[in-house]
Amino acid sequence: MKIRALELTNLRRFGAKRARIEGIGDGVSVLSQPNEFGKSTFFDGLHALFFQPHRSSRAPVKALQPHSGGAPEVAVELDLPEGRFRLEKRWLSRPTARVLDAAGRLIAQEDEAEAWIDRLTGQGLAGPSGLLWVRQGLLGMEPEGAGAADKSDREKALTARRDLLSSVAGEIEMMTGGRRMDQVLARVNEALAKLATNTLRPRSGGEWARATDEAEALAQDRAGLEIKVARLSSELANRAAITRDLIRLADPDQAARDQAAFDQAGQALRAAETHAEQARKAESDLRLAQLTAGQGAETIRRLEDLKLRLGQAIAAQAKTSEELARTEALTSEAAALDTTAAREQAAAAGAVQALAARLDLAQRAGLALAARDRMAGLAARLERADRQRAALDDHLAARSPLKVTRDLLDLAEKAQGERDRLALQDEARLVAVTLTYSGAARVTAAGQPIGAEGLKLRGSTALNLPGIGRMVIDPGLVAAGDIGAKLQQAQDRLATALMACGAADLAAARHAFAETGRLDAAISQARALLAELAPEGTDALRTALAVARSEAGDLPGAAPEAAAAEDIAGLQNQLRSARETEERAQVHRREAEARHARLREARAASRAAELAARQVLDAVRAEAGDPVDLAARLLHLAQVQTGLAGAETQAAGTLARLTTNAPDLETARAAVTRLASVIEGRRRDRARLESDLAGVSGSIGALADEGIEEALGDLRGREATALARAARYEREVKALARLRTALEAARREAREAYLGPVLRELDPLLSILHPGASLRIDDTSLLPVALMRDGQDEEIEILSGGTREQLAVLTRLAFARLFAQSGRSVPVILDDALVHSDDDRIEAMFTALHRVAQDQQIIVLTCRQRAFASLGGERLHAQISSV
Repeated sequence: MKIRALELTNLRRFGAKRARIEGIGDGVSVLSQPNEFGKSTFFDGLHALFFQPHRSSRAPVKALQPHSGGAPEVAVELDLPEGRFRLEKRWLSRPTARVLDAAGRLIAQEDEAEAWIDRLTGQGLAGPSGLLWVRQGLLGMEPEGAGAADKSDREKALTARRDLLSSVAGEIEMMTGGRRMDQVLARVNEALAKLATNTLRPRSGGEWARATDEAEALAQDRAGLEIKVARLSSELANRAAITRDLIRLADPDQAARDQAAFDQAGQALRAAETHAEQARKAESDLRLAQLTAGQGAETIRRLEDLKLRLGQAIAAQAKTSEELARTEALTSEAAALDTTAAREQAAAAGAVQALAARLDLAQRAGLALAARDRMAGLAARLERADRQRAALDDHLAARSPLKVTRDLLDLAEKAQGERDRLALQDEARLVAVTLTYSGAARVTAAGQPIGAEGLKLRGSTALNLPGIGRMVIDPGLVAAGDIGAKLQQAQDRLATALMACGAADLAAARHAFAETGRLDAAISQARALLAELAPEGTDALRTALAVARSEAGDLPGAAPEAAAAEDIAGLQNQLRSARETEERAQVHRREAEARHARLREARAASRAAELAARQVLDAVRAEAGDPVDLAARLLHLAQVQTGLAGAETQAAGTLARLTTNAPDLETARAAVTRLASVIEGRRRDRARLESDLAGVSGSIGALADEGIEEALGDLRGREATALARAARYEREVKALARLRTALEAARREAREAYLGPVLRELDPLLSILHPGASLRIDDTSLLPVALMRDGQDEEIEILSGGTREQLAVLTRLAFARLFAQSGRSVPVILDDALVHSDDDRIEAMFTALHRVAQDQQIIVLTCRQRAFASLGGERLHAQISSV
């Protein structure tokens, strides 16, 4: 399975938008964008398409919805061995699931589409989720939470790993590679330790144990170095082979020979094309000679046939003249019989028409009398309906300018109350000045005398005191000046609310609201009455009245009652009898008419035959001409035909000569195509080998710098010394050592058989980051539990976050290779993985990704644009548009 395009519609941050990634290739493809772009949204959308049913409304599906709501949609285009397919899913609103082929034809939908997708993943909803697809922030191989969902995901992933390894390695008895074997070995080691302590050394941890441990550690180091030495030797041999191939491909003589062969093949192709054109011309000449000879033979046959047809035409003309005379007599007799039958049919039809007219008049008279009664009722209803319609229109016209509603009125009343409250507050804070005069002099303010009522001060005010001077009173209201602003705001809100109500003041707004209620009730009542009087509308009522009037006035004459008094049943019986008589007359007329028609046709045919025979005779005589001249023409044509036959024989000989041993045009073309592909293939091979040579040289340089051959010699010497010391204790522990060796051999064989496939895929990848290291995989969980390097067994839990992350990604790549081997190729998808790796390790991981990507699709989503620039691969771009 290869993903070629991914499309999200209305998904999380892409609300009301469509985001599409297309052109995804076979190897490494990278979508490198900054944070918050939506990379994890693409990952979650793809995961939901494969593992969330379209009818699901669980939390993972709801989490796909944008804040604006709506139905999230995901579509993916896949390449499968059967061809290209498009998978589509929509959740929550009008949920759908569809599978379409490359031509857009529907393959499956709804539950059938879900089953189609399950078969595609091969694992149902367990699938490769988590095993091959790394979510952002996941360091290990599986969820570490204690919730039910995490536990279920771990169980599904374990089942997927077991099924995968069983399909690759077959079913293996787990006892020899499981924890029970570890328990047996622990007991053997315990017994061996006790034996060594009691008999050989009086204390635990003696020399035997130290010598054995040292020998095993040195053996492991030696094995690691031997692998490196073997790899160095292999790389040197590989470089030599690549160099030889490059020298062979760069041989100028071979290139010249290839070019000369290509040029020679081109000349042969052009010669073959020329020869083929000459053969086509000879074939055309032969066809022309054959056509000319055929035309001459045809002319002779035509003239001979003309001579024969002349005799036949004379005989035919005489015979048709006799047949014409006979049919003329029979036709005259049939015409007389036809005329008599036509008169009888006309008389019977007249009787039927008269009775039908009387019956129709009587029936229409009865309908007219009933329509008169119905017309009066409809006219009265229409008059009442028109009055109600006029009243309704008046009410609607009066209601139209009224804009006030309960909400608008409440808003205006609230604004009025607020304004009145603030006005009272404002008035209450004013300073009152009251004057009592005892003489004629008056205090003035701003040139105006102040009466006995006094005045109220809002701000600083100057008073002129006659005979005394000028006094300034400042009430000190500066701190409370915001009440005036609030009062102005309240007055503005009140004006806005009254304008919305369409009233000058609150009383007018209340009156308009009451009038609105009264008019709404009147409109509702008028509509109800109008619906009762004219349920289908007054136009339908007028139409019914017009129909009734038409029916009432349909009968001509002023007294329909007399016509209605006719015996309708008696008229119907008479009409039925008259129609039977008419039908018998019609049958007799049709028989006479048919016989007359047949004889007329026979007469016409005889006339036509006689005319045709005369015309044929005239035509043949005109075509044949003088019989003596016709015989001379036949003799001349026979002589010419002999010469045409000779020309045909000569053209056939020319064509046979050109056809014999003619060069094969298709073979010449194939030779040119083959030699062109040879030249192009050599060019491509040379470029590939040069690239391989650079890689192999780099690997050789790295291994040579480590000095592995000198280190291997030193290790072998130290290992021999340690083994010699350990041999002194061989007799005392021989039985237990033999038992331990047998048990370890059994466990090693079982582990290699069951876990061998994943380790074989994992070891080359691990050596890119940690040369000489290996992973220990737990027999129960089928996951790495320890990293063995430099003779040390390090548990996964104690490793750094970056190393754990790298091992998790490498293990997924190994499982991806196993999936492909089992016939279930699934892309590897990494969502912001490798965030904890340093610069050197991340580049090594990039190399591992490309090593697997040679036959595996890998899609990387990352926000680390600079760090992942050296990953290489194909760069993806998302196209975002509004829906």
